Amino acid sequence: MESNGDKQGTGGQQRRSGSGRSGGGQGSRGSGRSDSRRRARPDSGGGNPGRRSRRSGGGRPTRPAEDSRGGTNGQGSTSRPAPAAARTGSGPAPATSGGGVAPVAAKPFAPDPRTQALTLSAWDMARTRKQEPDTARGQIMTLRTHQKLLAEFENERGINPDDRSYLRVQEEAKASCLLVHGVSTGPGDLRDLAEDFYQAGFNVYVLRLPDYGKPGHTLSETTWESALNQVRQGYHLLARGGGKVHLVGLGFGATLALHVASRESVSSLVLLAPAIMPKESFLQRMLVKFKLHHLKFIHSWLGWNADLMEGMDRARSRIGKVKVPIYAAQCDDDERACPASLRFLQRKAKNRSSRFQVFPEGGHAILQTHGSEVLNEEVLRFCAGR
Repeated sequence: MESNGDKQGTGGQQRRSGSGRSGGGQGSRGSGRSDSRRRARPDSGGGNPGRRSRRSGGGRPTRPAEDSRGGTNGQGSTSRPAPAAARTGSGPAPATSGGGVAPVAAKPFAPDPRTQALTLSAWDMARTRKQEPDTARGQIMTLRTHQKLLAEFENERGINPDDRSYLRVQEEAKASCLLVHGVSTGPGDLRDLAEDFYQAGFNVYVLRLPDYGKPGHTLSETTWESALNQVRQGYHLLARGGGKVHLVGLGFGATLALHVASRESVSSLVLLAPAIMPKESFLQRMLVKFKLHHLKFIHSWLGWNADLMEGMDRARSRIGKVKVPIYAAQCDDDERACPASLRFLQRKAKNRSSRFQVFPEGGHAILQTHGSEVLNEEVLRFCAGR
């Protein structure tokens, strides 16, 4: 008598399995063997040798899934060992699916502990005072903490000393002065004027605007609105003590200063080489005026000038909202800011105490040419009388 296994083998040789079952079908169902023995028995060889059996799961054996602790899902205590690099903490970088080497994660920036402490101190003082005005002593403490924080922050990032912020504080100051540089200028261009203000009894703050004041730099990362917000924050820092705050702007910094003066209660406004009227063509100005520069292809054509022209366009519409006296000065041969800006300001200024000064030559570097001779003294006298 043939055994059951021989029958299955013979049946497999006589008839090709079309259903994909292991063996001859009838013999395997009638054998009465348990499922575990059927799974353990090797393929009987029936059917197409290149086709796997659905019931037996022929071919490559399946491996039980690992749980989160590294073992198998209750079907054994064996766990897969960790790779050598993971166990030792060293070794080659893991390979990606494409065969390359996975990039190593960049080391996070770790600020200096002193900078962190100063940041927490400045934050804590701002939190406890909220919207209440500072006392004279509290204002000095706030400004000096901010002064130390600026020095540590800019020193950590290796900023050139000539391009760093300039904040000087003194007891019983008569007023405060915020000075804002422009696109092609930096804090160093306003340093001499700020020092004259400090010697005259003012607290002075020369603001450093990120991505502004760098030679050959295009403003691809910083918008004029973000720069405006920083100028407003600088104003609020000086105004917390309740004293007078004078605002000085150079170049495009004059445009930002004009925006702030139309929204805040400044005591006077000084605009040097103001960039109010762009030098671009009439077509470019109209594209910005009707906000078509937001279209991608137009913005790529105009470049970062589109952002500056938008700031200028909005500033011209806000000149009528400035109620304080304005002192403005510009050179006729200004190669960056259009000299028509001064005449436009003169027509639109509301305060009759405003003054306007024109120099025949000097270019955009008006303070370098005329500052030490006459301009610094005139600006200081104008602000001191307000």
